Amino acid sequence: MTIQPDALTDFAPLRGKRVLIALSGGADSVALAAMLANARAEYDLTLFAAHVDHAIRPESAEDAAFCEALCKRLGIPLRTVRVDVPAEAERAGEGLESAARRLRYEALRRIKEEVRADGIALAHHMDDQAETVLMHLARGAGPEGIGGMRAISGDLYRPLLGLRKAQLVEYLHERGLSWREDATNRVPDTPRNALRLHGIPELEKCYPQFVRAAARYAQSARIESDLVADLTRDYLDRASATGPLYAWLDVSDPPHPAVLRRALRAMCPRDASLDFDQVAALEALCAAARGRLDLGACLAERAGRRLYFVPKRLPEIAPQQLSLDGVTRLPGIGSVRAVPCESVPIRDDPFRQALSAEALEGATLRTRRPGDRIRPLGCGDKLLSDWFIDHKVDRPLRDATPLVAKGSRVLWVVGGCIAEEAKLAADTRRAVMLEYTPETIPYNGGNCHGE
Repeated sequence: MTIQPDALTDFAPLRGKRVLIALSGGADSVALAAMLANARAEYDLTLFAAHVDHAIRPESAEDAAFCEALCKRLGIPLRTVRVDVPAEAERAGEGLESAARRLRYEALRRIKEEVRADGIALAHHMDDQAETVLMHLARGAGPEGIGGMRAISGDLYRPLLGLRKAQLVEYLHERGLSWREDATNRVPDTPRNALRLHGIPELEKCYPQFVRAAARYAQSARIESDLVADLTRDYLDRASATGPLYAWLDVSDPPHPAVLRRALRAMCPRDASLDFDQVAALEALCAAARGRLDLGACLAERAGRRLYFVPKRLPEIAPQQLSLDGVTRLPGIGSVRAVPCESVPIRDDPFRQALSAEALEGATLRTRRPGDRIRPLGCGDKLLSDWFIDHKVDRPLRDATPLVAKGSRVLWVVGGCIAEEAKLAADTRRAVMLEYTPETIPYNGGNCHGE
């Protein structure tokens, strides 16, 4: 089963790059290091290796010594770092496997920066992919999870996903290369080990090509998942926005459920982890006329045409003294630019108004407060809260609507109306044009493709 160089087509994306090899000393990573060393000239690679000692096994120091000898033989500079996984797992209340993975990637990325590598090469192969697909399936993962590992994911390279473990071992035998065995891999005390030692061998008795079939399935799932991700990004670009106080998604004409579900997950705060039932509840909320859902990290509220995501506690935003000849910024909300102008009303832009400078003296730019009142043009005096209701301003927007006010008197609801006392009149001696620019920006599409 000799592996020919033309089978290593996944090295092509690494051409001309500085690559850090994650070298454990096991068969997979030794094969990866040897293959990359062999392909170094053809692909113009600059190689480095990193060995992370997890301080879990007594023989870990021997693993490090083995990696050092191997790298000398292959002509690859090696960095070794030791991390105390058991101590960190106990400190963080984390499982050994989870803590080891986290510390390992942290160490690899530190070394990557030190050697100025473009990315990190990992030795995951087709058998690993089959295990990953089964683990995600058992957890009820969606298309992103079922798609398994990607050959390129951010700064991680996995050039061996098209090869079986047995091929890598045969490659090492043919070249007289040895490797280190981790005895813990033969103990079925983790889901991955149990699948590797028992689950997949049993499946292969019924389906001899199961591993390759699982890899093909993962590839098909990734292709379809990427299509949905691109459609989701298009939807988010045209139908959503984010700001410091809230984010919103226009659900008046919802897309296909596959796109909507991914968009809902992308719109939630980064620290929110939605489960299947929460996503289903959000879908139902999108179809309702109004309602609210507690997502733990935030609240989702359906109002008007939109679904809003708002924090449970709004941040305090200090009022800013309004400049009548310059820019006033309300942090996290937007800014108002003021310039002197002719005493002529502006009627075609709700975010630009010409107002009486005398009325604006001493005013502030702020958000709403209890007891705020306004006397809109041609109307009687009323509570600002009533004005919001009368004009069907979605409730989540009210807390983020900028106001120009003096005390409890609102002179301009930005984007809405101006007050009688601030309007231009025949006896207005000095006028100021106020122009508002929001800080809320279109949603950037999020991490729609996943890792």
